[in-house]
Amino acid sequence: MKIRLPLEDRIALQDLMTEYCYAVDKLTDLPELLDLFTDDALLDFSDIGLAAMPGKERFRQFYENVFANMTHHTHYISNFRVAAYEGDTAAMTAYVEGLGRSRDGNSVQVHVRYRMDCVKVAGEWKISAYYILEGMPMPESLTEIHQDH
Repeated sequence: MKIRLPLEDRIALQDLMTEYCYAVDKLTDLPELLDLFTDDALLDFSDIGLAAMPGKERFRQFYENVFANMTHHTHYISNFRVAAYEGDTAAMTAYVEGLGRSRDGNSVQVHVRYRMDCVKVAGEWKISAYYILEGMPMPESLTEIHQDH
């Protein structure tokens, strides 16, 4: 399925997903990370056993805990694809390998897929819904690290 869209929008959408990975991997700048989302955005990680979190204020707590509990984070994205495009709305997917180490020494490695629904706000793409979808079976360490979410 090939989606036609202006090259500038395709690059901007891919950059948005890349910026998300860089921001979450820094583990230090929550405002930078949250600025990538609309205020009413949805995070839905239910496919990998974590809760759905509607609204930026709700998932702010999730990322505060991630930033507080993790010492290292890195995400590698590939197979980026625009899945839908309607001018000011779009959806994109990618394969992701995520690695992390928590302050208690626990580590996690996941192979998942991201889906980000996006909307153009004042000429800038923002994430309006973010889904993590299972790729490979999830390790037990994922729920150990994120047990409070």
